[in-house]
Amino acid sequence: MTAPAALTDLLRQSSMTPDSTDLRTLTQLFLSQMRIALYGGVSSVPMLPTFLKPFGPLPLGERVVVAELDDRDVRVSLVRSGEGGLFVEESSQFPVPGRGYPAPLEDLLYAVAELAEPFLPQAQRLALCLPFPIDYDGKGDGCVRRFPGSMTVSEYAGKPILAALAKEWERRDCPKLPTVLVPESAAVQRAASLSLPKGTRCVGLSWGSGIDLGFTAPGSIVLRWPGIDGGLMHFQGGFSGAQCVPFGMVDYSKDRDSYGPGLDLYLKMVSTEYLGDTVRLTLIKAAERKLLSFGCSRDVLSLTYLGLDAVLDFLDDPIRGGTLAHFCREPQDREIGLLVCEAVLDRAARLVCANLSAVLSFVGAGRDAAAYVGLWGDAFQSPRLRVMLEQYLHIFTQDVLGLHAVLCPGMVSPVLGAAAAAFCN
Repeated sequence: MTAPAALTDLLRQSSMTPDSTDLRTLTQLFLSQMRIALYGGVSSVPMLPTFLKPFGPLPLGERVVVAELDDRDVRVSLVRSGEGGLFVEESSQFPVPGRGYPAPLEDLLYAVAELAEPFLPQAQRLALCLPFPIDYDGKGDGCVRRFPGSMTVSEYAGKPILAALAKEWERRDCPKLPTVLVPESAAVQRAASLSLPKGTRCVGLSWGSGIDLGFTAPGSIVLRWPGIDGGLMHFQGGFSGAQCVPFGMVDYSKDRDSYGPGLDLYLKMVSTEYLGDTVRLTLIKAAERKLLSFGCSRDVLSLTYLGLDAVLDFLDDPIRGGTLAHFCREPQDREIGLLVCEAVLDRAARLVCANLSAVLSFVGAGRDAAAYVGLWGDAFQSPRLRVMLEQYLHIFTQDVLGLHAVLCPGMVSPVLGAAAAAFCN
């Protein structure tokens, strides 16, 4: 076998070729998981209703404290509603407990309260924005279903998070403000809708260390929940745990050494925290198959981790682009390295396109008029992944499925979306 043919064989075994990630098939797989969850069956995509109203007026002159909590930081902002929209007046942040060391849920809420307390006297409402899947109780509160593998958090299972935060306010003798629990994907969707004409259909895509989509649909689609309010509400997909994805040879070795083997398969294929290391492991397989020179193979085998930034630097400048450019000094090594990097990112874009196409198909958006997609996350810090996603939305979602989706220019701010959700709920 020639080197290109041998590489194609390796990429096919790793499910990184177009024939192993067929977009129509992947879209149908995501759709089937969504429908199974709504019917009450066992599904890796939970489809979580939030009971949050997607629309409503923004009262002028009022302020809301927005606390964002993800797998890296706790960020608290004071947001004011005024003429022309929402404005962030002040903000502060702190490294999230549970990332570098184990922590109970109370430690996370303590950090939220510590940062938010100085802003409370100026505010009329409070919003807690989380990227983690949440099981809502239909009465305004909810429990975190689970935290990502990058965090070690205890004592949260079955514990209503707003009730626990209320105890922290009581302990501090702070005023009790009306509080809303907002998923990050719903906040991204709501933020995108703020800049769009009234009646425009939109969804929220959060793609970084995590992956999820927020959308609006009638509550009556949740057949597993008799008596649910049938009005329009935000939904959180909970897509990070999807297992309807074509896991390949490289993914198995990566999954084996990561947290929760067999869990979060989709997340491990598209997360910005995993994409660089997927490139590293694929290059190791290429070295084992004698596709790289001795010197390049030796250097690749010495790596213990590779970040996405190093991959993007190499793609932008294969000669001087950091670590991989230094390793791939020979022309044949450079060619193999570039093909592997492109294949890993291309597969991620295809998977996200299929996920987004499934949501648009499910809610019927993009048929009569363009549906807009609000964007948030590390994946869009570099234009490369965005361009890849746009290309697949054009050649598949639009040309094949007949659904017109437009990525919103720039990245929307979840803090503004969470504030808007607090004002209308």
